[in-house]
Amino acid sequence: MARMIGSLLLLCGLQLVVGDVCPDDVEVDLCDTNPGEFSGSMGMTPNLTLLLIVLAFALPGRAKSWALLLPAVVLPSAVAGLSCGDVKEFYKTNQCCGSATKELGTYPGAPTCPYNFQKPACSMAGPQTPRDLTANALGDKVPKAITLTDAQANSLPLVNVHFHLGAEHKSEAYSDGTDSDAFDAGRRLATTGTVRPGWMCPTSSLNSTQLQAYTFQYCKGQVEVGKSYEIHYVHSSAGMDANDTDDVNADSLSDGLGGAANGRGLLNPMIVVQGQIFQIVNGAATVDDMLHGWTVVGHTDSVMYSGSTTGTSHDNSVCSPYAITWHVDKACHQVSPESFDNLCKQMNEMYGMDSDLYPHGSRILVDKQYVVKSEFVVPLS
Repeated sequence: MARMIGSLLLLCGLQLVVGDVCPDDVEVDLCDTNPGEFSGSMGMTPNLTLLLIVLAFALPGRAKSWALLLPAVVLPSAVAGLSCGDVKEFYKTNQCCGSATKELGTYPGAPTCPYNFQKPACSMAGPQTPRDLTANALGDKVPKAITLTDAQANSLPLVNVHFHLGAEHKSEAYSDGTDSDAFDAGRRLATTGTVRPGWMCPTSSLNSTQLQAYTFQYCKGQVEVGKSYEIHYVHSSAGMDANDTDDVNADSLSDGLGGAANGRGLLNPMIVVQGQIFQIVNGAATVDDMLHGWTVVGHTDSVMYSGSTTGTSHDNSVCSPYAITWHVDKACHQVSPESFDNLCKQMNEMYGMDSDLYPHGSRILVDKQYVVKSEFVVPLS
């Protein structure tokens, strides 16, 4: 019996190696320029099938094991609608020619991602941010998303804090567009750096002592005395709150908005951004903790509305795909340079943040046709 099995193995193994050789044909070969890469077909030949059947009944006590193996080998799985041409194209696209042992991260016929992450045209997007918050400013959009309240926002973990050069929003208290106009016109002033500045609080009432330069130790980039900055406190249901009983609902701050949009793997989190504008002035108020929320200086003149994410990757043509609740303080708060630098110190030393120690550029004020109507901009409640 052993000799018979050995003979069958030799015969069928030889057939497997030399049989079914792919011809040198551009319609058949996986690689047009390297047809000799494979010496034989890896498909199931009739002789190999016969061999397995013989083995199943020739080896005492192992018939059941070999019988269970047969369906897996004889009936290979297939991807519906996948052609040989698709396999060939996949093989060449993944640069497998000449690299038969290369490991792949996917396979032919793998399903494509069902989500479209391409940013929408503004004509197709939901209401956008920043909006003009001055009196009588118009808007055309009716929001589909519900605007969350102050209490609801504070129940969500704080996941990120960052700041923009100048205010992205515009109110009567911060409406100086001198720097942004110069930047947009291509006349980048020495003080504007490489990021787009937003609206500034007025400096006409400040004296030379109040505007004296200060050397920041922790904040990076263009952080200067006299300039204004819109700080964004980002709250998200995707964030982490390790201790529900303490007063600080911020246990996992990090750079960027990844934790807000996709923290813990959530794809549709509730997000609220609280925006507050600070002007850095020597001798102004000292605030010990500007990091853990905007309530430290009060926000009695604030509004809420439904909008989007901001940043200079969006304008009036390409818009943000996210629906965000916005709470914006319409006042301009003066703060000492030491207090602002301490904000950056806390961000870095408490949470290891680095890239958000630089000011972000400010998105251009969005056209009225892409922001909510004034009736949907209401006092914060």
